[in-house]
Amino acid sequence: MYKGIDVSERQGTIDWKKVKKAGCRFAVLRSIKRDGKPDSQFSANAKGCYANDIPYSVYRYTYAVLPTEALEEAEQVIRLLRSRGKRSCRIWWDVEDKSLEPLGRDVLTGLIKTAENTITGAGYEFGIYTGQFFYDGGFFDAGAFDCPMWVARYPVSRSFVFDENPPSDKYRPEIKQPLFAWQYTSKGRIDGIDSLVDFDICYLPFG
Repeated sequence: MYKGIDVSERQGTIDWKKVKKAGCRFAVLRSIKRDGKPDSQFSANAKGCYANDIPYSVYRYTYAVLPTEALEEAEQVIRLLRSRGKRSCRIWWDVEDKSLEPLGRDVLTGLIKTAENTITGAGYEFGIYTGQFFYDGGFFDAGAFDCPMWVARYPVSRSFVFDENPPSDKYRPEIKQPLFAWQYTSKGRIDGIDSLVDFDICYLPFG
């Protein structure tokens, strides 16, 4: 089991040296915002992870309702990674926005497939991030994908500090595929970050 965090510009300037010392084993960085621009802290976060030997992947929160939009969202992330010279990385497709729910199962599955094909075709790894509610709602066909699944489920409403144990395994997200990672709180506290941050457990070596 590996413990890590996922972050965006909402966490402000991060002291990655302190984060590493606190025991963080990996990070997932927001890549592109809704307006198509890079997260304002992406460059600093990527540099901080690299300097402190913290492996990282990236995520893209999707709003796409048309194949052309899914294609462009994926290409925006690819361009960002290539601009940093990062030729290998997992791109997590964040599928949870309420605007996607009315699209229908087949349409949304097709949009995710468009993103997956674009990303893997460019040589990057692909994964799906979603919440337990969205997964259980069947808004997309999770069985149509054999990529890693990273699922959010918050069984405890209180805040956590990083060196605490996560909630019991009985609260782990329940999905039909192997669970790659569990985001277990959005109320984490870790040295090096002044605000609340998401905490994650990865069940396989992160890379």
